[in-house]
Order: sequence, then structure tokens, then C-alpha cells
Amino acid sequence: MALNQEYFDAIHIDVVKKKYYNANKVNAVFEDIRQQAEALNAENEAMRRQLDSLNDKKAEIGGAVLSAQTIYREVVAKANERAAQIIAEAERRSAAIVEESMRQQEYAVQRVEACYARMKQQHLSCIEALNDEWQDFLCGLLPEEAAAAVPSDMEEKLGAIAQELFAIGQDEDEEDEEPSPAPIP
Repeated sequence: MALNQEYFDAIHIDVVKKKYYNANKVNAVFEDIRQQAEALNAENEAMRRQLDSLNDKKAEIGGAVLSAQTIYREVVAKANERAAQIIAEAERRSAAIVEESMRQQEYAVQRVEACYARMKQQHLSCIEALNDEWQDFLCGLLPEEAAAAVPSDMEEKLGAIAQELFAIGQDEDEEDEEPSPAPIP
């Protein structure tokens, strides 16, 4: 039975001869109160020990939390440092790749331009050779004495052919003057 209001309300000590209390009943009530008080005292001591234990554990947990926070900060700092290193390395590699790509692109453009220039030169040489052969052919058709007597319509046709050959050579020169394509980054 707990020492509470109901307990104390339930205590009834009979008065003997309207003047005295029954000593046995009073001693029994006091004995019961003493036992209840000892039980409460023991319970209080147990709870104090438990509270002290919990406070010790609370301190340990607080220390562990502080330690974990310190470790967390160190891990985050190391991770940030490593991330910065990785990013710097990636940027360095990216720059090297872009530089190598630009170098290769410039090399390819130079090679294509050189090839085009050779092809153009060969093409113009072929046109000149054909022109020379055509002139030789035409001159061979008409001896020099007869050249003076060439009909005017023939002269016009020969002039038109010569102009067409000259225009082909001119078209090739104009294509050379076009700007070369910009390098692809």
C-alpha cells in the first residue's frame, strides 16, 4: 500500500475507554508507515542510482555526438578538398583535350588547304595544257596564210570557246578566294 491520501484517510484507531488509543493498533499503524517509508526510501535510492546512470549515459552520448560532429566536419572537409582536386584535374584534362583537338583541327585544315591548292594548280595546268593543245589543233587546221582568210563566224566561235575556257579558270580562282570554314571548337 502506498503512502497517499487514501492511506491516511483509511487509518482508524479506536479509542479505548474514551481516553486512550489501543497501543497495539497504533504500533501496527506506525510499523506499516515505517515499512512504507523504507520502501519509498529504497525506491527513491534506486531511482537516484538510475538517474545518475542515465546522466552518465547522457554525458557519454553528448561526448559521442560531439565526437561524431568533429568527425563529420573532418570528413566533409576532406571530401570537399578531394572534390576540388578532382575538379581541378578534370578541368586540366578538359583543357588538354580541347588544345589537342584544336591542334588536330588546324593540322587537318592545313592539309586540306594544301591538297586543294595542289588540285587547283593541277587543274589549272590541265586547262592550260588543253588550251595549248586546242590552239595547236586550231593552228594545225589552218595554215598561216589561210588564217587570214578565216571566216568571221569561225573567229567568233573560236573566241567564244576561248572565253569559256578562260571563265572556267576564273571560276576556280573565285572559289579560292572564299573564306575557309571556321575551326570547330
